[in-house]
Amino acid sequence: MGVKEIATYFFFRFSVLLWSIKGIGLLFLVFIKSPYNFFKKGNWNDTPKNANDANLGVHGNVTLQHSKLKITYVANGKRGNPLMLCVHGFPECWYSWRFQLKEFSSKYWVVAINLPGYADSDKPSELANYTAERLIDNLAEVVEALGYEKGTIVAHDWGGALVWSFASLYSSMCDKVIIMNAPHSTALRKMFGTLKQYQKSWYMFFFQLPWLPEMLMGCCDLQMFNEFFRGEESGVKNLENMTEADVDVYKHALHSWEARKCALNYYRANIGNVSPQFIERLKKSSISCPLLLIWGTEDFALSLELAALSAKVSNLVSVEYVAGASHWVQQDNPEEVNKYMWKFLN
Repeated sequence: MGVKEIATYFFFRFSVLLWSIKGIGLLFLVFIKSPYNFFKKGNWNDTPKNANDANLGVHGNVTLQHSKLKITYVANGKRGNPLMLCVHGFPECWYSWRFQLKEFSSKYWVVAINLPGYADSDKPSELANYTAERLIDNLAEVVEALGYEKGTIVAHDWGGALVWSFASLYSSMCDKVIIMNAPHSTALRKMFGTLKQYQKSWYMFFFQLPWLPEMLMGCCDLQMFNEFFRGEESGVKNLENMTEADVDVYKHALHSWEARKCALNYYRANIGNVSPQFIERLKKSSISCPLLLIWGTEDFALSLELAALSAKVSNLVSVEYVAGASHWVQQDNPEEVNKYMWKFLN
């Protein structure tokens, strides 16, 4: 291990310690504010009404050939049309694509999946199942299991982080790629060197702890989800596009301790823990299809500069900004997002 690797290791460990103090403090404040509701649990076993809206599409699932995982999805449009595969982020599920499922069903077979660990998709217990390399290979299996050789891949947040690499490693499976509010890994590593992004990313280090992040997400009957999606700092700006009934769908998807642990494992398996073999695999690949990056300018977790930095990784990447939109850009301002998508796809 060289000097750089040793320095990186100790910086990561220091950051986990530092920002865990903030996370534990936040957990304590929630308890002090509402001790009687802290351990409250509602009945989230029944699927929320909004998730069963037939206008959004038909629920289905596929079993992946090699990993044997069951991946659930909602699909809209005619099977046989070009595939549009939509990949959600944290802490979401297929429902984050509700505005795109209807919009693009006239031309595409739009399939919005639940990533491994989310909602009714399988939840493998081993941490190794949540490494970026394994998850990217899973996406390739999903395309094949759906009966396609390639498609248009649309992704957001963690889904976007995976699809940046998918577009390089599985370029033959990509007609076009659209990523929303998710930076390329090289851009994020560069911006980690700035205090601004380092502070914004505090939760990534806190999430390395066992148990406590699951507890914070689940306490007070999953109240944290309301803060994620409707809170003043992190939530959507257009609240009519994210009602409490909409948030209930995400609560249902991650209501169990097991599901929250799986979702958090995306951070635990990848932040500060990327295998040298995967890095070498990425170095030997490159993006060879048009890629559109759509970026909501009021992202609470990701600096605006990340968009421009990400666009520099390839001359095939273009950027469109959605002024005033939050991190949840495709839900916050679906009209503008869909407009940029159609422009790019046509």
